[in-house]
Amino acid sequence: MANVDDVHTKPIPAFYCCYLLRSTVRQTSLYIGSTPHPSRRLAQHNGVSRGGARKTANDKRPWEMVLIVEGFMSRTAALQFDTIYTTWAWQKPGKSRHLGDDDNTESAREKGKTRPRGPARSLKGHLENLHALLRSTYFSGLPLRVRFFADDVHQLWRVWSDRIDGFIPEHIKVIPDGSCFENRQPGIEYLRVGSVEHIQVDYSKIHSYLEKTTFQLDDPEDLQCKVCQAPVVPKEELVLVCPQTRCYCVSHLLCLSARFLDSTKDRGRLIPISGKCPGCHKTIQWSLMMQELSFRTRGAKELQAILRKKKRGDCRVKDVPEKDTDDVGTVTAECCDFPESVGGSIEGPGDASDESTHDDVRLDDDWYESLGIESDHEIADWSESHPAMPTRVEIVIEDSDCDNTG
Repeated sequence: MANVDDVHTKPIPAFYCCYLLRSTVRQTSLYIGSTPHPSRRLAQHNGVSRGGARKTANDKRPWEMVLIVEGFMSRTAALQFDTIYTTWAWQKPGKSRHLGDDDNTESAREKGKTRPRGPARSLKGHLENLHALLRSTYFSGLPLRVRFFADDVHQLWRVWSDRIDGFIPEHIKVIPDGSCFENRQPGIEYLRVGSVEHIQVDYSKIHSYLEKTTFQLDDPEDLQCKVCQAPVVPKEELVLVCPQTRCYCVSHLLCLSARFLDSTKDRGRLIPISGKCPGCHKTIQWSLMMQELSFRTRGAKELQAILRKKKRGDCRVKDVPEKDTDDVGTVTAECCDFPESVGGSIEGPGDASDESTHDDVRLDDDWYESLGIESDHEIADWSESHPAMPTRVEIVIEDSDCDNTG
């Protein structure tokens, strides 16, 4: 467990998920774990790279990652969710205080009896318990997403979801991905990534958002909170900026939080999921703003590296003042006095870019206690209008060592 003081001084992670593996050799063998880097972790389990777990070795390989549950936030974002504990609760639901007798497992719903829960060894049992966890009072308030990569697993999930009396909250998206038949449900297709290898696990998706907020708040004169109309002081207060590209709405964190909570139907909610921006009136995700805020306020060195990288990229396309016809189109070297390697993507063991320079930025490997989220429409909006520059700020996080194979 990371030191509490360290956890509360580090940014919210870019990505973290719980995953379910299935052996392609013995399909009754299943394994649950958690990781900040699914494709790297899958390679470790399959022996392609060093790591993995004892129970995923040798005779049960290769493994396939059939689903992930993503969107976990750190405690610094006040969601109070421990990823490792969630993995443990999913593996051993009978010992989890989050699953009570009223969570509508198959035995309780169909038989009308309460029976002690043992470890769920079947795929169906794992999906039932996952469904119950997502409906539980504690976890149903988190901005999670369930992503399926195997069509048969997704179909089994749909059958169970149709039979069960309880419903997963609307904000928890279920995404059929990978080999799943294309789902025409509005708002889902653009979330598909195709495979585990294509999941974006670094901070590049918020680079343009970070650049926007940094420059907007750099000169706070005349900036006012859109909610309370009072001046904002970014160096002394927690200030949020709308992630929409063309909106420059600024609000105090507490003001915007209260506004979002006032607009929700769930009066017992303490932390917002999303809300309408008071400036542009578009729906924005609370978790995205919290990730940007935590990075801006707790990752000063990493933020400066991103801004330097962006500036260096801009300098490369700046033309030298025209002297003669031979000089047209050349790039000024003087304005680009930054090192060639400055950071932003996660690199795991065996990645191509192992060399580092004095200006590379690395976050400590113990700064995660519970972990990550990304946005949807805001991310797509920023990606289209502000393509991120590839960078190399490394994040080194341990994967879980929880073993659960059948």
